[in-house]
Amino acid sequence: MGSSLWKDGGFKRYYFFNLLSYFGSGLSMVALPFYIYEQTSSPIYTALAAASTSLPYLLFGLFAGALADSGNRKRIMIASDLFCAAVLASVPAAAVIVGYASPWHLIAVSFLTAAAFVGFDSASHGALLQLVGRQKLPAANSLLISSDTVVRIGSPVIAGGIIAAFGAEWAIAVTAVCYLLSALLIWSIRQSFQPPRTPIAAELRPKLLQKLHADIREGLSYIWSEPLIRSLTLLGFGNSFVGGAAVGLIVVYGARVLGFADDAPQLGMLLTCGSLGALLASLSLPKLRNRFMPGRITIAGLAISGASLFGFALSGEMIAASLFYLLWNAGSTLIIVNGITLRQQLTPDHLQGRVHASSRMIAYGGSPFGSLSGGMAAAWIGVQPSYSFMALLMIVLSAIAIRTPLQTYIMKKD
Repeated sequence: MGSSLWKDGGFKRYYFFNLLSYFGSGLSMVALPFYIYEQTSSPIYTALAAASTSLPYLLFGLFAGALADSGNRKRIMIASDLFCAAVLASVPAAAVIVGYASPWHLIAVSFLTAAAFVGFDSASHGALLQLVGRQKLPAANSLLISSDTVVRIGSPVIAGGIIAAFGAEWAIAVTAVCYLLSALLIWSIRQSFQPPRTPIAAELRPKLLQKLHADIREGLSYIWSEPLIRSLTLLGFGNSFVGGAAVGLIVVYGARVLGFADDAPQLGMLLTCGSLGALLASLSLPKLRNRFMPGRITIAGLAISGASLFGFALSGEMIAASLFYLLWNAGSTLIIVNGITLRQQLTPDHLQGRVHASSRMIAYGGSPFGSLSGGMAAAWIGVQPSYSFMALLMIVLSAIAIRTPLQTYIMKKD
């Protein structure tokens, strides 16, 4: 199945612009929080940066999903990439003109690039379905996620090297170039990203705002009416709450527990171990889906995440912390990628953008609250107790998941 994907020139370009985007995001994932913590030494500011990257989905997810289904997916994706490139380029520009980029400038950059990603992400899922078809989605998603994860393994280390040699602002400059190149690759794809639409349907469209309102309501209604998608979405909220705290505190954990506050390459190595866990999970998912019920994969991911976060919380040295962070990312990736794939397979094409964006808005909506809660908890009770509490929440989520349709659902064959 995977080899047949390479025969499609459109998918190959889709694959490579994803690699560019993930390489750039891997650089900024290290550079932005490191730059902020370097200036402030504050877990609150660092958590605000993490929260600002996930808040846009909560604010704009419904609108973006409806717009992706009714608008031109390719144009939305290109515009999003170009906007990200321009916003990110403001950081090295400020460093050259003023001498540095302020923490609030960096938080604004995190928010604006994440807001653009909401539109891009909503459009890209429907675009992928059009390029490869419903049957090839598991193979395509697995290939994309595993390859993106390989890029994320190297990019944090590269980011650490760039930061050490030139400064965090220049790692962010490289990210801007990656988004620019990604936009050019999307533009070069000649296949349509749109499902077939009849002329009659276009003539009967109501006014834009009325249509968007109706589209949003239809997407939300579908999510709530499908027990499996509803369960995935609500459990996803809890998972992203914990994930927001875990990722938002990683720089603070490295500085205060592992003791490498001024060593960006070591932080990059820790994040690389997390990416290895994500790679392991993404490569294993197709085989796991052939052997186990898809819902039980999500339940296992929740349990693995909870247990490994406990280990991470109790670790005090680099090797143990890296191992547990790897396992946590493996469990988290199983939850996310399995959920996305299952939702894509169950959702009608004309609802892809709305259902994906709405589900992700609700699920991903826990992340900014988790980031802020984690930052405040770390300031009050310490970093390790904060991770312990988040681990307990994951264990509770896995127990709840057993009582949902995830436990018994069997994927129907076409």
